[in-house]
Amino acid sequence: MKPLGINSIIRILLLAVMMATAGTATAQNGLGIDEVFERYGHAKGCKMVEMHNAKLRGYQLTLYKSLTYKKIGAVVEKYLKEDKRRAKKIREVVEDGKIVSGYYMMSPKADNINRYILFSNVRKNEGAIIYIEGKLSPDDIMKLCYSKW
Repeated sequence: MKPLGINSIIRILLLAVMMATAGTATAQNGLGIDEVFERYGHAKGCKMVEMHNAKLRGYQLTLYKSLTYKKIGAVVEKYLKEDKRRAKKIREVVEDGKIVSGYYMMSPKADNINRYILFSNVRKNEGAIIYIEGKLSPDDIMKLCYSKW
């Protein structure tokens, strides 16, 4: 599996921005990344996008929330490690002994709504995290992230 490059993350974010946007609920409540979104969602050097009931490349999402960041990679890594311990499925890309991208499938919400944390941190202290809720399977996540645009 190739690393989820910054260009792929940017494409997902740009496509997401073009779609409908909505409210401010913290559906990722109980996850470490919730703290990252809360503390850094409006910080300088960060960009946050949040959408509810949106469609992304043909996939219906209950919630899409992303954060691109600079300078806080060590903080994000701490919270990702916390969430990794609770993940039901883990897919990571390791380069030179360092985890550079991947996704964690968390316990589903009610009504079989799956929850995913996607991340990419290919540059020192820079990267992106994405939180997705929807009826997507792990295969759908792989297609969404790694298929050609």
